[in-house]
Amino acid sequence: MAVCKHYLPGFKGTCLTIGLLNVMLAGSLFLRGLGASMAEFRVPAATVASAHYLDALTWVYVHMIVVGVLIGALGLWVDAPLTRRRFARVLLAAHLVYACLDFRSSDSVLGNGLYQGSASLLPGLYCLVACLLFLHLSFCWSAVSPAAALERAAEVAA
Repeated sequence: MAVCKHYLPGFKGTCLTIGLLNVMLAGSLFLRGLGASMAEFRVPAATVASAHYLDALTWVYVHMIVVGVLIGALGLWVDAPLTRRRFARVLLAAHLVYACLDFRSSDSVLGNGLYQGSASLLPGLYCLVACLLFLHLSFCWSAVSPAAALERAAEVAA
């Protein structure tokens, strides 16, 4: 088993980065105001004014913050390489679902135009980047266990 030679972050770096980005992106929407934030996506004023819509948005972005904290915690506290790989695969699957949902609602060939404008592609693109990072962790042994990969490479070389 060869050691990967790349510049992508390992398990801890990926989880902390994705977790922090989730918290910061959702938090910034709360700071700007959820209704005002939806202007970028050309959501009709009547929809934004709906208490039901704002309640749903609040739930979604609180959920995004909680998921971000959980991903960051995994990055800090999970040390076992096999567990890291398994969590990377679970997070890959979750982010694939999120990416599908984001692109489905985007103003693109893949979407239904529910949210309009080029900004509607940003959530899906963010999820795709997260998917690529978790895909890397799912199959690159040195990304989840650098010490074990170096050990294995030394054994193979000997």
